[in-house]
Amino acid sequence: MTALADDRRKQILAAAERCFARHGFHQTSMQEVCKEAELSPGSVYRYFRSKDDIIVAMASEHRANTQAQFAQALALPNALEALVLVASQVLRQINDPACAPLHFECTAEAMRNPRVAEVVRREDEEIVSALLELVRRGQAAGQIDPALDPRRASEALVALADGLSWRKFLQPQTDTTGYEDTVRQVIERFLRP
Repeated sequence: MTALADDRRKQILAAAERCFARHGFHQTSMQEVCKEAELSPGSVYRYFRSKDDIIVAMASEHRANTQAQFAQALALPNALEALVLVASQVLRQINDPACAPLHFECTAEAMRNPRVAEVVRREDEEIVSALLELVRRGQAAGQIDPALDPRRASEALVALADGLSWRKFLQPQTDTTGYEDTVRQVIERFLRP
């Protein structure tokens, strides 16, 4: 893919994200995406055959960003600090006003659309697996309570992020970055031996 094509895809995805955050997937038309992107329908359809393709591309892009965040965390020697880093990154993401609505739009769409469900489930499995690796590494190093079930602890951490995303959705004025110290304490108290 050329640099121009990559830029154009990003432009369309960013425009679609803004539209979807405002109106939801099903209430947004391709014409609205074209208008928001300031591109002709022919230009948009050159990169995405349908709105469904845009939704799958957005979910895949989010998955790639999540993988990059976990790669950075997995490179840290201290598992507990790596988990706190991931939590801080997630809080910053959740603070984006478009994040919570899009998160729940993707979740709802995954219940109806097998293509989206596949991407969302794969991302969830990768997140839990990365957390599981960090928890197990922390347990082996004596940084995390060895009595904790690693999978359940990892899934509980995902639920914490989902819950904070829900809070942001319900209370858009909430600044989730203000939760960093609290989330650090919750993680440390929950996981420490």
